Amino acid sequence: MNQMQMFVNGIVRGFCSFFVTFVLLIAYGSACAVATFVENDFGTPSAKALIYNTAWFDLLHLLLVLNLIGVLIFSRVWQRKKYASFLFHSSLIIIFIGAAMTRYYGFEGVMHIRESERSNTIESQEDFITILAKIEDKFYRAFFPTTITPLVQKKFHQTLPFEGDNLSVQYLDYLPAKDKMDSDRLKVKVSFKGESQEIEIIKNTKGENIAPFVLGETRFALDWGSRVVALPFFIELKDFQLDRYAGSMSPSSYASEVVVIDSKNNVEKPYKIFMNNVLDYGGFRFFQSSYDLDEQGTILSVNRDPGKIPTYIGYTMLVIGLLWEFFAKNGRFVRLSNYLKSQNLAIVFAAGLSMSMPLYASGENINDTEQMTQNIESQNPHMQGELEIPPITNESILDLIKNLKEKSKEHSERFGKLLVQDFGGRMKPVDTLAMEYVHKMTKKDGFLGLNNMELFLGMMVYPNEFKKVKMLALSTPKLKEVIGVSQEEKYIAFEDLFVGGTYKLGNYLEEANRKKPAMRDKFDKDVINVDERVNVAYLIYTAQALRILPSFSGEGDKWFAPSDAIASFDKESASQLQKLFGAYFNSFHYGLVENKWENADLALDALEKIQQKFGANLIPPQTQIDLEIFLNHYNLFKNLMPLYLVCGILLFAVVLVQIFRHKKADVLASRVLYWAISLLVLLHATALGVRWYVGGHAPWSNAYESMIYIAFASGIAGVVFFKKSYLAQSMASFLAGISLFVAHLGFMDPQIGNLVPVLKSYWLNIHVSIITASYGFLGLCFMLGVLTLFLFIFRSAKYPELDRTILTLHTINEMAMILGLAMLTIGNFLGGVWANESWGRYWGWDPKETWALISIVVYIVVLHARFMPKGDNPYVFASLSVIAFYSILMTYFGVNFYLSGLHSYAAGDPLPIPVFLYYFVGFTILLIILAARKGDLPSPKLS
Repeated sequence: MNQMQMFVNGIVRGFCSFFVTFVLLIAYGSACAVATFVENDFGTPSAKALIYNTAWFDLLHLLLVLNLIGVLIFSRVWQRKKYASFLFHSSLIIIFIGAAMTRYYGFEGVMHIRESERSNTIESQEDFITILAKIEDKFYRAFFPTTITPLVQKKFHQTLPFEGDNLSVQYLDYLPAKDKMDSDRLKVKVSFKGESQEIEIIKNTKGENIAPFVLGETRFALDWGSRVVALPFFIELKDFQLDRYAGSMSPSSYASEVVVIDSKNNVEKPYKIFMNNVLDYGGFRFFQSSYDLDEQGTILSVNRDPGKIPTYIGYTMLVIGLLWEFFAKNGRFVRLSNYLKSQNLAIVFAAGLSMSMPLYASGENINDTEQMTQNIESQNPHMQGELEIPPITNESILDLIKNLKEKSKEHSERFGKLLVQDFGGRMKPVDTLAMEYVHKMTKKDGFLGLNNMELFLGMMVYPNEFKKVKMLALSTPKLKEVIGVSQEEKYIAFEDLFVGGTYKLGNYLEEANRKKPAMRDKFDKDVINVDERVNVAYLIYTAQALRILPSFSGEGDKWFAPSDAIASFDKESASQLQKLFGAYFNSFHYGLVENKWENADLALDALEKIQQKFGANLIPPQTQIDLEIFLNHYNLFKNLMPLYLVCGILLFAVVLVQIFRHKKADVLASRVLYWAISLLVLLHATALGVRWYVGGHAPWSNAYESMIYIAFASGIAGVVFFKKSYLAQSMASFLAGISLFVAHLGFMDPQIGNLVPVLKSYWLNIHVSIITASYGFLGLCFMLGVLTLFLFIFRSAKYPELDRTILTLHTINEMAMILGLAMLTIGNFLGGVWANESWGRYWGWDPKETWALISIVVYIVVLHARFMPKGDNPYVFASLSVIAFYSILMTYFGVNFYLSGLHSYAAGDPLPIPVFLYYFVGFTILLIILAARKGDLPSPKLS
């Protein structure tokens, strides 16, 4: 008996070890990673059938929780008074219990209601085989779940009781849909009362594909698809409301005015359901999900979640426990901090941080505009009658560009302050539109020596001349050959792309668009990009991009381009607008020739008054307009990039020189650089605030904005959290500069845009700001890990300070990782709260959230590696901190650019794996191998 007990105890203790923890975590992270690629290639149902909804994956969760419980017991966390650690570790157990309750006892479905109609039925998200039968005027229904996907087909042979007899349904074959117009098909064999029949069922997506059949004298029907669930109450849709951004088709928000009708409980309750505003009734939650194309019906997500309360309790325990850990006297973070304070190294120093426009669509006062136009014409004799247009030559184009450069600056700046409505409905100054379009065409600022507004106006007023100017960027030799230009050319003219009215890129563009984005080669992408530049140029040449005219009738919020306004407004207003723009174009030419802009400025006066008179409800504050123009001309984030890099490199050089000379750091130089970096961080924060004000939302809603925020988080990490370490500051500053450099690479769009409805939530600011800031801290861990490995390579008896420097960097690295992991974990789980309050589930195994979870698992392994044999070693920790950052790169870049999911609002076009990544991986491996020769330095002893 004693031997048996010892054997059992040995198994229990073995299972409750960190080694088993690491094995389970690695298996768990690997399974999740594989699932994201399965989902991308074969769809969400396949990923769920193969991994997420399997018994072995549930068992893996259970084993992780049991192992955690065992580790907490055998490590005597409570007895050692590590209450903060006990709280946040035990919170994971509570979260698991809540998730299990949701997984096994919850329900998710969809309710579709048309206006003035009511419904009490929900369609399940899972697929079922439903059998309907009619026996002696009685109707019967039975069902069972199925898992049939192109990747996974779980064969079934179900026997169901029907009036004393058994009905057998057996899987035979599955025929996946051939294309988007086709449907999946399932062949089954049905047996009843000794008779059998093979039935082919079409996947039911709209309730139209029920397959009737007869066995003996009994009528049956089979349905394969969602199961219909009846509620004990009705939801009636009174009105569906869809708000769009002004002048665009992009939804700003949508809502459903409903009434809950519960006759049994005598309840009739009106409610408005919209994004982030949920209806709770009868144990069910109703979320605004989507709507019918005709905007006459709503689609509500519905769930019943018995695990919500324990899950939210677990989330609360997790946040409190992690925050408590930073202040617990016997916690790891405080002990690491005490070690840093005890050091007197070369990298430590003490520094304190420390109007009325008379123009009406009805015709009233319309003559005032006509008089204004006549005044412009009468003051400019060159505008009388038809202009004689000289032939266009290279000399005349060069002369035109010269005049634009020398004479039009002040007028173009004033034109840039006019407001324009972009095709997404955002109101912005023309200066912003010009910057975006010119960048899109030329890929640079100052093209031909002209600023963006000068070039924009030149193209619009002189389209025939500028169509001959080589200004559309292209890159691939093959495309240059197709177009027929020299291989040395970096730009082509608009006219180069047309011959006899035929577009040279037509066939190539069609072929490129047919390919999957990830399968497009460089030539395909260049064709698509050049075509986009052609379209942008055309919008400028025809002034279609210049939507500067509000409706004179006051109906609607759409603004119009000149040609659209002339075609749409009443005859008299259209006539005056035609004269106004004719007068402006002529006066612009006169101003360019004579350098006299009074008449052109009069036309701008008229346009400004038109905007103020008829579009006042959409005009943003003047301060906002001025700040947006300021951001356009002084790209603070791009300008901060070299300053961060220079300060980081200089501070690193100062410290490194002092280390190898066995001297203390130059306090004055280091302090000056510290304050310089602090000033850059302050400017960075100011720029983020300005962009927030200009855009009207927090500046972390897309890839570009999140990247500049990561740079800010890196800077803050250095100047606030690790202000006593020169090396940490230098790495933080360098990382901030690198992040800003990445943000301004060509594949990220810095354009300020409108938010999609789901992002209009305070949870966005909380979730995204925390989780994105964590990337900055974990990026700093990567930089510190790289630096530590380099110092390991140069370890020598000649440089005794190196060992002490390595130990201090190791300590800072671990502290930064604890901060980063805590923020990543809290941010990820707060994202679950946002998701649950927005669309009804905290976790949907979306690739972005899944890879964030994988990153959490990876960094948990890194921070707990010290409990493994030979794992408590600065070399091991530095190597793992470098390797772990690849999970963050995958979470941030890889998912956005290679996988699809709910987070696609932050994504770019899928790209092939860049070549430099292979060199990056090779460099990492080489660095770790070279540092291993002298990696026997033990970790510091903490008090």
